[in-house]
Amino acid sequence: MDALDSPALLGQLACLGAALLWAIALTIFRRPIEIYGARRINLAKCSLAAVFQGLTVVLLGQAGVLWNAPVRSLIFIVASGLVGLVVGDTALFGATARIGVHRTLLLQTLAPVFTAIVAATWQSERPTLAQAIGGVVILAGVALVVAPERRNLPLVPSVVVPGVGVGIALGVLAAMGQGVGVVLAKVGMQDVAVLPASFLRLAVAAAGLAVIGALSARRATAPDSRPGSRTLARVLVATLLGAYVALFLMMAGVDLAPASIAAVLLSTGPVFSLMLESVMERRLPAMRGVVGTLLAVIGVAVLSSW
Repeated sequence: MDALDSPALLGQLACLGAALLWAIALTIFRRPIEIYGARRINLAKCSLAAVFQGLTVVLLGQAGVLWNAPVRSLIFIVASGLVGLVVGDTALFGATARIGVHRTLLLQTLAPVFTAIVAATWQSERPTLAQAIGGVVILAGVALVVAPERRNLPLVPSVVVPGVGVGIALGVLAAMGQGVGVVLAKVGMQDVAVLPASFLRLAVAAAGLAVIGALSARRATAPDSRPGSRTLARVLVATLLGAYVALFLMMAGVDLAPASIAAVLLSTGPVFSLMLESVMERRLPAMRGVVGTLLAVIGVAVLSSW
């Protein structure tokens, strides 16, 4: 009973729960993304999540935090929302529609690599040998899964496969956006609590996506179709799971569990997505996918532990 009551264990379970919910949410998002496009679904997600988190901020009495925050911190949080959510999440959704949930989430394990690169460049922090090894292991795991099989494509590189090359590029862009967004957010959240900062990021992202949508609509030759009630329901459920409940689980996990362990457990989304795809498609996962996924998670563990 004492073990179950351990704060560290509860934090680890919270991190695993967040990773599982992200995998489930992205799976639910996939069909609406395929129908209505990555940008529009990302706008819906950010708008709904901003409303949920805004209400929570008010209920918890943290509404005044942003008013009293330093301007410099707010600028960094806004920038992190534009980079991480507008660019990063739109690319993430675009990749999901083209290469599936598992490979998209696997590419997200590259985010710590980009975070380390940005930190090394910006803050002049030289990566350790262990961190460099971790980055190489992540790259090896990702390459093992996303690279085409030779027997199917003997002479043709993956970048010319319709949709696949674009999907991989979008997945890498999403990881880059997430990595850079994390660095910017960390600077901003030195003086701002996590929840108000998260609300501001989402609100700014929703506004940015709305502006992009308005500019795109002016150039469009035909009006976009409106999402149906079934699609809106799917987006609502996925947003609640992935951008609201998962956020609180992540916050609890990072608070209660050691930082290195939390980082590893939060990166297990590809493991859950691999299991979800196997169940939905009623087949055993390919050995190549299992090995590549485990390599990527191990790489994150090595990168995060030093």
